[in-house]
Amino acid sequence: MGRQIEAGEERSRGRGGVKSCLRTLEVIEYFMRSRVPARTIEISEALGMPNSSADEILRTLAHSGYLSYNPSSKLYSPSYKIVANAISIQNSFFGGGHIDRIMKDMQRETGATVFLTQQNDCWVESVAEVSGAWVATDDPPVYRNELICFDQDSWRPSTNFAAAMLAQQSNVAIVQLAARTQRLGLGPKGPALMKTLVDRIANTRTRGFALCRRKAAIPVDSIAMPLRMPHAVASYAIGVVGDPLFCNDNDVRHMLATMRSVIYRHRDGQHQAASIQ
Repeated sequence: MGRQIEAGEERSRGRGGVKSCLRTLEVIEYFMRSRVPARTIEISEALGMPNSSADEILRTLAHSGYLSYNPSSKLYSPSYKIVANAISIQNSFFGGGHIDRIMKDMQRETGATVFLTQQNDCWVESVAEVSGAWVATDDPPVYRNELICFDQDSWRPSTNFAAAMLAQQSNVAIVQLAARTQRLGLGPKGPALMKTLVDRIANTRTRGFALCRRKAAIPVDSIAMPLRMPHAVASYAIGVVGDPLFCNDNDVRHMLATMRSVIYRHRDGQHQAASIQ
C-alpha cells in the first residue's frame, strides 16, 4: 500500500493543481491577446511565471494537440483543435453564433458599447464586449462586482446588470444568495430585512430591464436586460453603456425597443440551434 497522505499535504497538492490549471488558462489567453506565435521565454516573461513552469505547460498542451510546436524555430501557436472544441461548446450551449450576432447587431443599431455578463457565484463577471461610441478611458469608472451589496441600511443589487441577472431567479434563491454573501464577509452579519432587495428585483422582473442614469458618482448611462441561454446553469444579462446614452424618457423607450427587437430577432434561432445539437 502507498503511504498515507496527511490532510495538510493533500490541501497543498490541491492548491498546486488549481494554480497549474489557472496558469494553463493564462497561456491560452496569452495567445488570444498576442495573436502571434511565441517562444517559451516570451510567454513566461509576459505572464510572470517561471520559465520551467511555462515550458511544462506548453509541452503538455502541444502533446495533447491544443498547441502546435515548431522545433526549428521553437515557436508555439494554437492549433485548430482549440477552435473546433470552442465551436462545439458554442453550438451546444449558446445556440451557435447567435450570441455574437445579438451583440454585434445591438451595437450597430444602438451605437452603444454592448456588454454580456454572467453570474459567477456571488459576483458579476463581464464575459464579452463589443465596443461602440463609448470606450473605457485610462481611468474607467469602478463598479461593485458583487451581485448583492449592503448599502444605505438595506440589501440591493450592486448594479443594473446584477439586477437583470437576479431577475431570472426565484425570491428564495435571491435571499439564499444574500445569506451566502453575508457568510463570505461581503456584507454585515446578523439578521437583515430582504424586502428592499426582493422588491427591487421584482420591479426589474416586471419591467424586463434595469436602468441606470448617469450622475456624479456614475458617469455613464446603461440599460441591462436578462438574457436566457440554452442549457445555462448561471444567469446572464446583456446591456448597453454610453455617455450619454439617453437624454429623456423618449430616448429610453427608443433604446429599449431597439434592444428588444434585436434579442427577439435572434432568440428563436438561438434556442433551435442549441436544441438540435
